[in-house]
Amino acid sequence: MRQKKLILCVSIGLLVIVIQTGSVEAAKKFKVRSVEFAGNEVYSDKRLMRLILTRPHHFYSRSYYYPEILQGDMENLLLFYRQSGFLEAAISDFQVVADSTAGTVNIRIEVFEGELTHIEGISIFGSKAFSDTLLLNKALVQKGDPFRRGRINDGILSILSFYADHGYLDAQVHPDIRINVESHRALIDLTIKEHFQSRVNDLRIENLKKTERKTVTRELSFKKGDLASRSDFLRSQRQLYLTGLFQSVFIHPVPAADQDSMLKDVIIDLKESESVELNLYLGYGSVEQGRTRIEFNNNNIAGTGRKTGISTYLSFISYGAVLSFSEPRILGLRWKTDLNLLYEYRKEPAYDIERTGGRLVVGRKILNRSLFSLAYRYEKSNLSNVDVTYDRDKLQNDIRSLKLSLSYDTRSNMFNPNKGVYLESSSEIAGSFLGGTEDFWKLLGRFKYFYPAGASTVIATSIETGWMGVFGQSLSIPLNERFYLGGPNVMRGFDYRMVGPLDKEKDPLGGKFLLAFNLIEIRRVIYRMLGGVIFVDAGNLWNRIDDFRTADIRYNTGIGIRANTPLGIVRCDYGVNLDRRDGEPAGRIYFSIGQAF
Repeated sequence: MRQKKLILCVSIGLLVIVIQTGSVEAAKKFKVRSVEFAGNEVYSDKRLMRLILTRPHHFYSRSYYYPEILQGDMENLLLFYRQSGFLEAAISDFQVVADSTAGTVNIRIEVFEGELTHIEGISIFGSKAFSDTLLLNKALVQKGDPFRRGRINDGILSILSFYADHGYLDAQVHPDIRINVESHRALIDLTIKEHFQSRVNDLRIENLKKTERKTVTRELSFKKGDLASRSDFLRSQRQLYLTGLFQSVFIHPVPAADQDSMLKDVIIDLKESESVELNLYLGYGSVEQGRTRIEFNNNNIAGTGRKTGISTYLSFISYGAVLSFSEPRILGLRWKTDLNLLYEYRKEPAYDIERTGGRLVVGRKILNRSLFSLAYRYEKSNLSNVDVTYDRDKLQNDIRSLKLSLSYDTRSNMFNPNKGVYLESSSEIAGSFLGGTEDFWKLLGRFKYFYPAGASTVIATSIETGWMGVFGQSLSIPLNERFYLGGPNVMRGFDYRMVGPLDKEKDPLGGKFLLAFNLIEIRRVIYRMLGGVIFVDAGNLWNRIDDFRTADIRYNTGIGIRANTPLGIVRCDYGVNLDRRDGEPAGRIYFSIGQAF
């Protein structure tokens, strides 16, 4: 009866618009001036508006009236209410009023929500491998919860996933739902058919052309004879993707060739990436201005997964080259080794530097989200055109250091995340005991957090803190090893490297204690690939940790534009100095590639 009433209401509404505009075709050209809701108490107008396509017309979001789309919108509203437990929900009335002169329509939708149905009880039947109590916890709903079909379906998938993680790949869950419309109560019975616990029989790796079979199998979290676990399949799929050797990876079990119902053959269907790459990059940034980079890489030497490459780069303030080699496994263990050799010449605000050397990094993943690494650095540096007071005997330095790092990363995307956390802690010690000329230590910590506030908005924050000091025969930190602050990523209202201690000529001296805080950055999609941000930064540098004072912290705020292009994020930020001092600009514009953090 309610469905007939809905159809009748929709038909009447279409008739009204035809009479007022002359024809359905004419109505299609009318802009939607307003959409109003009435009768809704549980869900706000804003929440309901997100469920429909017929929305008010704006300069950045064109919206026209189409009767068939509006009818679909109302059906979608009813589906949302009923899936949320409001089983009596209906569209009690709606009006479409056209203004032929202005070419607009005003729409009013009246909703009858009805009473919410709750779960009276939920029971498990047929389980033998696991207790009913355990499976009820996996069901995600319990007695007294609102009756939401989506949540119930999620619970069924949760139970199936739990069974699949323990080798029951063919398990089935059959729901029996009984609803008392008068008392608004629902009883749910979940009947489970477990079938057999399966084990891995044979590994069938398909479409390998260049990559060796053992390069694939060493990344797998399972082997022949293991339980056929869904979580192991997913983990292995992710690990194969992360090697960078494959464009696509599909892992799925099939009945064993010998028809044994307790065995599964596992098909690993791969599509290999191109091994050899030649890349050319052109770009512009406010600090480096025009820049270019040429890279030549072999990402799969002889099918082993080893990588080598050479890159050269040139900008208005630097040029250099990097030679790299990567070994994904040491002696077959899950330890990765990276070797980089470099040469660079770079102009900084207070000095020029020429450096040569290399870095050897050995690391491995811990669980799925953490990375541990140990790095050895060998670097010779020559300073020239030094504009600040500095020990001339320190213009050349030889750095030999060891660095221990630990990171934890749950970000949804490394380059443009919309949720997740990134944590990093590192400690480095350089000294004559390693054969170098400088004795110093350095501690550094980073924290980044990204929170999705709706479908189009991300709230992000980041903090970085560092502390360094000398020991042994060294009395000062080399200029090129000190902390500097100010630029396109943090403290964007200041000139590059101009936050912190300065000499009499207003050249940066760097510091030994760093606090850099992206207090808040609100990122929002404006229209398609175009987005905007609002940000507040804070921080400073100090010569010693004992000099730290909260009153010394500098602040800036600003706005920015983001263009999410196929080649990456292009951004422009304008930061305003909130406590401007003599000689400092009121604000600063920065162009760059990628998000600020």
